[in-house]
Amino acid sequence: MLKLLPLVLLVAAPADAQPLPTLNEVQFEECLKLASKDPASAVSSASAWAQQNGGYLANACHGFALATDFKFDLAVPILAEAAKLADEKGDPRAAGFWAQAGNAAIAAGQPDIAVEALNKALASESLTGAERANSEIDRARALVALGKGADAETALATARQLSPENGTAWLLSATLARRMNKLPDALTYIQTSAALLPRDPAVALEAGNIAVAAGDEVTARKQWEQTIIIAPESRQAVTATAQLAALIAAPLTKPAEAQSR
Repeated sequence: MLKLLPLVLLVAAPADAQPLPTLNEVQFEECLKLASKDPASAVSSASAWAQQNGGYLANACHGFALATDFKFDLAVPILAEAAKLADEKGDPRAAGFWAQAGNAAIAAGQPDIAVEALNKALASESLTGAERANSEIDRARALVALGKGADAETALATARQLSPENGTAWLLSATLARRMNKLPDALTYIQTSAALLPRDPAVALEAGNIAVAAGDEVTARKQWEQTIIIAPESRQAVTATAQLAALIAAPLTKPAEAQSR
């Protein structure tokens, strides 16, 4: 009688089989899922895990949970520590942790720390093109806060090159160009951003800002009204409402001037 061999012996393992994840990796994934749904609980869980020698993965989740819970100032040093330890271990995720630390630092009002962290993220080769573009966008935000407009221009140009479909890169380029009084560039950038983000209130608001800077009151009104229509409860709509009221109180073109033309 033929004896059947155990099934496991009959199935050849694939040549590129990956090793099973460690308990730490599984806990990290579960921690990140919890942070996305319930950041306050994830903060407590990750903090306890970190105290039990959870290492940089525990720190990374702890920092991510704090940032998700809008506690950016607390998240920054924890994410930076996670990134540093991951670097020491040769973990390619370190670049992502540095990028998260930089993003949290911007939200915490710490642009100098943000630039330092983002520079470390960008020094790595492990980020994808889209991730590098997002890090350059964040670096540009921090550089603007530090009064380094020319450096921010360069960062945004890199972001647009890396990810030309990133509407935020074009929007921030438009805003910066307007502030630097480069209105032709601002107009080009905002048109591209509008094509990529046709229902974004921030794009409509900025389009109005550029129009009013160029002396085009009609387009400014139209864009600000569109901002309110797109997202009536947004902070952009609040700004657009205030700017429309200011334009009504002090129009760019006086009635007498308009009649004389």
